[in-house]
Amino acid sequence: MKHRHPAPPEAEVEDPAAAPAAPESAAGAATTNPVAALEADLAQAVDARLRAEAELVNARRRALREIEDAERRGAERTLAPVLAVADDLDRALEAAAQAGEGEGALAQGVALVLTRLTEKLATQGVTSIVPVGEPFDPRFHEALSHSPHPTVPAGHVTHVIGRGWKSGDRLLRAARVLVSSCPSAATPEAG
Repeated sequence: MKHRHPAPPEAEVEDPAAAPAAPESAAGAATTNPVAALEADLAQAVDARLRAEAELVNARRRALREIEDAERRGAERTLAPVLAVADDLDRALEAAAQAGEGEGALAQGVALVLTRLTEKLATQGVTSIVPVGEPFDPRFHEALSHSPHPTVPAGHVTHVIGRGWKSGDRLLRAARVLVSSCPSAATPEAG
């Protein structure tokens, strides 16, 4: 008996228009290669995720900075009236000293209140700026006037009209000061 071999199946005829074109270059091969396309998509997704994470970190930092700034501005608004009270107490002590009552019980009471107030402010990080004798610094001092002074070098603070205040390193209010210009001319000696 003769064994018959089955006939080979007829080759399927494909529509030439439906058949993909042979890649003409390596770039064309990558675009038709599904693995390469998936790797490119994955790289884009990883890059997008990293960018989104960086943007989130930056947004958090900005939000924290804005919160800190808002808290600082709120504290400054709250402190302004308290600092005005300290100014009033300073002026009361100066008036008492000019009236010759600087050692009286009332002046001592005002000085005690002022001391306690400045101590309480210091516990909150608020300190006063009283720069008598220091070089004038426009970052922390506001010059109200310049005048010659016999003992204070030129460019140094001779008198504080209103003390300045700072919270940590941040200036709340500049000290209002008088600044020495060149020393007054020496008077001619009697011959």
